Amino acid sequence: MVQEPERHGDEEPPGEAPPRAVVLATFDSLAPRTAEGVAGELDVARDHAAATLSALVDAGELESAALVDGDDALTAYYLSPDVHPGGSIDPETARRAAVQRTIAELDVPGVSEMMQDWRRDALERAWEFLAEEGTVSDRAFKREVYPGHKAGYDTAEAWWAFLRPRLARLPGVEGPSDDGSTWEYVGP
Repeated sequence: MVQEPERHGDEEPPGEAPPRAVVLATFDSLAPRTAEGVAGELDVARDHAAATLSALVDAGELESAALVDGDDALTAYYLSPDVHPGGSIDPETARRAAVQRTIAELDVPGVSEMMQDWRRDALERAWEFLAEEGTVSDRAFKREVYPGHKAGYDTAEAWWAFLRPRLARLPGVEGPSDDGSTWEYVGP
């Protein structure tokens, strides 16, 4: 018998586990969190949040403890003070998680989830390129990012038509400039 995943609320939860950086960013102190609490904050299924939390424990990014009261058991997840001195994650991890969360919420065209994921990956790579360079022209995005992240587009122009309006909505991005072709990364 196949058991259905647990649901929170009356809504159908999204069908995939959230990225590890996004889940890790929900921990802003050494205070413990539960899979249910993380799932509610990220609006994902509890089982998907639990899977990502377990992967973070396996990677040594989080620690966990089973809390038992009679027949009731609960797993608490928390930042390791050894891995995260001061009880918080580094700003770069938090910034990347904010970008990934924003990208995940954007409407992305595609006939399949895989195509949509490729397009989200291309958008994230464009953001990374801008964050690394500081100032980037439309032409540089097409020359440097498009060849490795075509996302199913046959031409750089079609790819840029998809990417351009979405890039402007990401955290830390300012652009395009008055000339219409220069973008700037201004930080968090």
